[in-house]
Amino acid sequence: MKPSEKVKAVGFKSLQEAAEAAEENEANFFRWPETKPRRFELILKGLAFEKLSANLEKAFKSITKGGE
Repeated sequence: MKPSEKVKAVGFKSLQEAAEAAEENEANFFRWPETKPRRFELILKGLAFEKLSANLEKAFKSITKGGE
């Protein structure tokens, strides 16, 4: 799977958007799939977790607001 496909699979529109979310220099982030694949994978997993966590929190808040 290409790096761009991986970032899209975890919910980002582009490598650039993922780099911004990671607060990482784009040039470094673009090189990592080749030069530091483990770091790239771990950061993607962390970003995916943050996205999922934020979505769950939103959903939970909307459910609890509706039940009050």
